[in-house]
Amino acid sequence: MSSPPPSVPDDTVREELRDLIRSVAFLNRTHHWLVTRAWVWLAGFCSLYILGGLLLGWSAAYEVLVGLTAPSDCSRPWLAYGLSLTGGLLVPGLTGAATGYIVTRQIERRRSMALAELLRQMRAQSGGPGPPPLPRGST
Repeated sequence: MSSPPPSVPDDTVREELRDLIRSVAFLNRTHHWLVTRAWVWLAGFCSLYILGGLLLGWSAAYEVLVGLTAPSDCSRPWLAYGLSLTGGLLVPGLTGAATGYIVTRQIERRRSMALAELLRQMRAQSGGPGPPPLPRGST
């Protein structure tokens, strides 16, 4: 008579979280950073903006963030300077990084093609008239 297979205990929440974090390791460096670390920056930015909205007013916080109002003109300049620096450095930096990543991916995709294939694809996309006709009498 055979004994029943041993029961496997369910994973704890900690083990499931560890497995979830390890499962994103197959992503490339940028995707991995976005999934595992970017939330810290986003949470900091959102909390600073919400704090600015509550203490300065939502329109004043937005105007300081985008640079329409000087931080020294606000009722709480210490918070306004933080918003101003965030709007002037962090937001364009992240936007530029994302744009650079997308452009780099497109360049790498094109570089992986053979030259003849790349030229054929460029000619097909340009929609030009094509090569000139051969002169009469030539083969």
